[in-house]
Amino acid sequence: MKKKLLLIALAVMGFIAGCKKDEDPIFDDPDTRLSAELAKDQALLIAPADGWKATIYPKGGKGFSFYFKFNAESKVVMMADINATAASTPQTSTYRLKALQRPTLIFDTYNYIHLIADPDGSISGGTNATGLQSDFEFAFAGISGDTVKFEGTFYGNKMDMVKLKTPEATGILGGGLKTILTDAATAVNGKILYVMLDGKQVPISLSISGKSINIAGQSSSPFAFNLEGLTLKNTITYGTYKFDKVYWDAAGKFFYLMNGTTKIKVEISPAPLPLDVNPLLHTEIFTRWTSMRVNVPDLGDLSADFLAKYNAANTSLGTLGNAGRYIEYITILFNSNNTVTFQIRYRNPSSPTSFFLADFIYNMNLDNTTGIAKFTLAATPAGNAATIRTYVTALTDYFANNRFKIAYISAAAPSGSKVGGFLSQDNPASFFYGTLLQ
Repeated sequence: MKKKLLLIALAVMGFIAGCKKDEDPIFDDPDTRLSAELAKDQALLIAPADGWKATIYPKGGKGFSFYFKFNAESKVVMMADINATAASTPQTSTYRLKALQRPTLIFDTYNYIHLIADPDGSISGGTNATGLQSDFEFAFAGISGDTVKFEGTFYGNKMDMVKLKTPEATGILGGGLKTILTDAATAVNGKILYVMLDGKQVPISLSISGKSINIAGQSSSPFAFNLEGLTLKNTITYGTYKFDKVYWDAAGKFFYLMNGTTKIKVEISPAPLPLDVNPLLHTEIFTRWTSMRVNVPDLGDLSADFLAKYNAANTSLGTLGNAGRYIEYITILFNSNNTVTFQIRYRNPSSPTSFFLADFIYNMNLDNTTGIAKFTLAATPAGNAATIRTYVTALTDYFANNRFKIAYISAAAPSGSKVGGFLSQDNPASFFYGTLLQ
């Protein structure tokens, strides 16, 4: 019996030993497989001789392009279109690859990519505590041709990284991003832009600092710079027109769109253009809108002509009693009796907690077809208006001496407010605008 049991035990041991010789790779050491995967990912990163270009559109807005050149010693050289320094000065930091839920690329020492992830809203924009809600740790999400796709591990922002060709890499390293950043800012900052589509002037708003573009107040997209223009996150549309890129003419220093093979230049207008929206603004005053506030410090591109009148009135008001009075803001009140009140709110530094209202009331003759209005003083100014009348005539005469087209316009305003414009029909370069209030 003992001999039989011994034979059975030897047979079982032989079977087990035989099984161990035929190991299935599925049961390889996980650490070994993980190390092999991370090594493969690093080989992918360092392979392109000319590095990578990447684009990120943070959840908090804007878009950014980056240049990356990785090496085997876990160092990365970086540039970006964040500002002139980042666009012209390569900066070296470290990176590492780590297995989290997926293989993950981590930029682990401070570099340009951390600027747009900084929670301080004053660094790159956004709000304090969250900033632009960008990432600096990215999980591998797939490969398509020369493009490697990533996904941020915290905010989930997408990042596409594309292999660079030598001419483009040379252009970036030679300061090409800085050149287009600088030239584009000069070309469009403070300018009123439009494109001609179907024989119409269609307004375009293009913010270099805000990294956003809007066409006709209807379709918008964040963008990032590239050496040839702007890379849009979204296609912008106007009617049947669709544009997914904005091009830059380096010689002529202007942007343009492409409709098939037709180049559509982004032109400069001397004044804002009415937006093609319905209902039109002049049909909604007295009903939807009760007033329009013109707070000059909040508005970036009021016409030089209007600002000259405003500054002259403000300076003159300061001489009243030598008290340093100043205009705080102006409100255009749309009254129910077909009059408007040109209301100047001003302060006296000797009474810092008080403000004063000066109401100048005008009859309005409005053409309901064209939206063009003419204003005439309805009555002799009284109260505070009578007190300051002779000091602010530069403004009150300006309001009376121009015919204005009243329209929604494409212009910047605080907090995304609706914007109304008064566009002089007697001086095409003269206008003012403000935020509409209900």
